[in-house]
Amino acid sequence: MEVIIAMGHFCDTHGPCVILCTEAFDKIPEKPSCLKVPICSACESIKLDTVYACEDERKQYITSRTSFDSKTSHLLKDAILRSLSIEMVLQDGKTSGTMYFGDNTRGHIIAHVFSVKDSFSRGFKRKYCIIVLGKQQISLLSHYDFIENNLKKISEGIQQKADKLNTTERSSTNNMEKVLRSLPELIGESAIYAQLHMWFVFLLRSKIFQRVPHNIPSCPVDCSSIEKLRNVKLEMSDAVYDTIAYCVLTGIHIEEVDTSIVKYFQELLPKGFKLPSKGQLCTISKIKDIWNVKFEGSVPLILPRLHTCIKEALEDTSISNSALYHQIKSLIMHWYSISCVLSWSKKHCDNLMRTLEIHKCDMPLLSYWIPQSGACVELCKTDYFKYAKIS
Repeated sequence: MEVIIAMGHFCDTHGPCVILCTEAFDKIPEKPSCLKVPICSACESIKLDTVYACEDERKQYITSRTSFDSKTSHLLKDAILRSLSIEMVLQDGKTSGTMYFGDNTRGHIIAHVFSVKDSFSRGFKRKYCIIVLGKQQISLLSHYDFIENNLKKISEGIQQKADKLNTTERSSTNNMEKVLRSLPELIGESAIYAQLHMWFVFLLRSKIFQRVPHNIPSCPVDCSSIEKLRNVKLEMSDAVYDTIAYCVLTGIHIEEVDTSIVKYFQELLPKGFKLPSKGQLCTISKIKDIWNVKFEGSVPLILPRLHTCIKEALEDTSISNSALYHQIKSLIMHWYSISCVLSWSKKHCDNLMRTLEIHKCDMPLLSYWIPQSGACVELCKTDYFKYAKIS
């Protein structure tokens, strides 16, 4: 079940009950051997051995007395019961109203409740509802106005025909004996259920209910070995750690001598980022349990802010390893987002960098990350940092 549209009414004999429903299927379902539905003059609609059916290139649309699926049939009955049992406060002169209710267990429902005049019923009117039952709350509520407007048009058409027939009946007879009558008899339209079938199919075919296949992108950051990086850092001096982390975060060529720790540092980069195989060289080694690093360049006094934030998080013993994973992930995602925004810019980035509060210390990192993010842009037309009071 994705979305089902159904009509229900309040029967003086059986109470709230479903009188027909329309569903969309990939293929025509098999009819169950037994369908349990209330049977009386008022509840009469489509015969149990009859369905209205049509199809398009995507789906088969079936309108039947009730759903062929017992679980769905129960959900529809429950939704109709709740729709017709809730007292609605209508504006003066209004004979219909729309409401939403539901949950993830019993489904999300937009219900349009309306009354139909009946000269031969108790109170001289009958209560009906049309419901749209779906799994996704957002899908229904984001198109609430569209659904409400269409359900209102359907109910108004039924009410107008019932009003016309009711006027004729009241003027032509004095016998007001209570009689149970079906909807076609109330409005003088024998083909009303076929018409409702077409209305409901129109709604189900609308794009708001079409299931669009999509692939949820995977997270571009994977720092699942952050606990191992934290342990490695405990073995290193600050100078060694800062050099290695700086070289990884800014895209420096790294070589290891009988070690294999760079893979832990590389998880500080988004997926797909590649360290260069040439250029300035950083060499890592471990001699007599002491970590050593040789770097042909120099590490700046003020490190990129991502570098600093990651280091502070690794050193904070109050942060558990599971919490550390999510914190580091969010820090990397933040700077990855900044690099993507800058990479998408088609013009000079002076104002954009000012808006994003980019500091001069972040430039070595962004100069590497932006091309890796999918584009290479001219970061600044002018020397932005001459005029920005940031370091």
